[in-house]
Amino acid sequence: MRIGIVRTVGSPCRCAESVIEGLEALRHRAILADSEEIESHALALAESCDLVIDHTDTFRGRGLFRPFVRLLLENCGARVVGADARACFLADNKAAAKSRLAEAGIPVPPGIIIHSETWELPPWLKPPLVLKPVFEHMSRGIRVVQSEQEARVAASQLLGSLRQPVLAESFIPGRELAISLLSGPEGLQVLPPLEWNVSAGDAQILSEEFKLVDPDKADRGIARPALSPKLQKEIEDLARLAFHVLGLRDYGRFDLRLSPNETPYFLEANTTPSLEPLEALAISAGWAGLEYSALVDRMLCAATRRNTPPQMGKNLLRVPHVSGTIELETTDSVSAPPQSTIELAQMLDIQPGERVLELGCGSGLLSIVAAKLGASCVTATDLDPNALGAASRNALRNGVAERIQLHAGSWYEALRGAISPDGTEESFDLIIATPPQTPAPAPFGPKYGGAEGTDNLLKILQGASAYLNRDRGRLWLMAISLANPDELWTCLKKYFAEVSVIRETDRAFSAGEYEALREGLFDYLCRLRSAGKSRFTDAGNGRYVFRNIFIRAAKPRVP
Repeated sequence: MRIGIVRTVGSPCRCAESVIEGLEALRHRAILADSEEIESHALALAESCDLVIDHTDTFRGRGLFRPFVRLLLENCGARVVGADARACFLADNKAAAKSRLAEAGIPVPPGIIIHSETWELPPWLKPPLVLKPVFEHMSRGIRVVQSEQEARVAASQLLGSLRQPVLAESFIPGRELAISLLSGPEGLQVLPPLEWNVSAGDAQILSEEFKLVDPDKADRGIARPALSPKLQKEIEDLARLAFHVLGLRDYGRFDLRLSPNETPYFLEANTTPSLEPLEALAISAGWAGLEYSALVDRMLCAATRRNTPPQMGKNLLRVPHVSGTIELETTDSVSAPPQSTIELAQMLDIQPGERVLELGCGSGLLSIVAAKLGASCVTATDLDPNALGAASRNALRNGVAERIQLHAGSWYEALRGAISPDGTEESFDLIIATPPQTPAPAPFGPKYGGAEGTDNLLKILQGASAYLNRDRGRLWLMAISLANPDELWTCLKKYFAEVSVIRETDRAFSAGEYEALREGLFDYLCRLRSAGKSRFTDAGNGRYVFRNIFIRAAKPRVP
């Protein structure tokens, strides 16, 4: 597997190096990226990596912006290990996360949010207090104050320097615990708790200085706490609940204070706990019997279960044709051609040596048929890069790639600047089109054809004469009777001297099929039918039928 690792260059944390060692032990390849350059690397990571571990410390120098890195990765399609961007935004907002936990019945230190220099200390909130910036982590800016006067001075300094709200909450005396969680094959596992020795310092909290101490060079008093079975279960149950309340995934850590009467107060959640071997998550995993490489593997497996990549190119459709069986690779993003397109492929009157234009090629069936029938050059257009990629692969699979030119764009716009192989401007003997034409009051997806379904059909008709050979040029069109067939026929006669319906076939459907596309769409079709702008019939038992209309138009009129 290829694993992307995003980290903040210059951070004292050596997580990236540790994870790389773990990946090497698992025979995975690591690809490093600097979070400060994530705009340049996000798309490449998404395309080249099976999974991405985002261990950003800060972005643009601020903890507030850290979740933006994950958001950009996700928007580019990266499969991220751990919590998604939404959960990171929530967890990194200490005030919002604390509110969510309290609503779920999870004990949190009581407190208030300070937004400006003017604030009141409620009578129920007594010093000593802990003041912390709402959007920072790693204990940056955290203060313990012994009086209201100290609190006002500290709050003023934090508001001025960090320009963000400040959380003022009760200082909870007692023991400091780290509770790490890890998803596994049997569900969410709470790893053995870890206790930090904070009793020696005057502040009695995990300060920024404490967290920046090199674990290789200092004794931080880490211990596995002795907890009663009842208290152990209570903490585990609350941790699992907190994990789900905040929407975390795969792994995470909570910082707790265990008061003298053994009430566990949840201080904050960490969606990117340090992954160094001598930090809380790895140590707790070791106590649970997981060596470091096994911990990394467990994280990757948890993410893989959620992010199994789609099996692209695994579906193969074989279409019988007079020119020989055509094989089409279809995927989740480019579906197989509908039966009406397969039927149209059997009707095309392409002569050897002719030039053909297909507008909206999809998986490429009609372009491949044209090439196999002897067209000297086929130009295929589509707006969707996935469709163009599928058409290119399918042309190669069927041995006609050298005669099919692909152009990206909407209808005739894709041909701007295009020239034929002999260096002349494009002029075609045949244009083929099966455009989206489902009527709807507003856009709903790729099948949308405008208010009456004719928007794309009319664009194709209006531009055809500019690209068709005057003498032998012709247009093949597959239309549906849902899309105002009377208006379509009028326009066909306007732009072509000869118009013929070669065949009509029935297409059965249910109301639910169109309701699934857009709520209220079937009722809208019924209103169009009542107005004479759509045609379909009732077939009984909740079934209906419209007509596929296969049209050949020839002798384009001069505009």
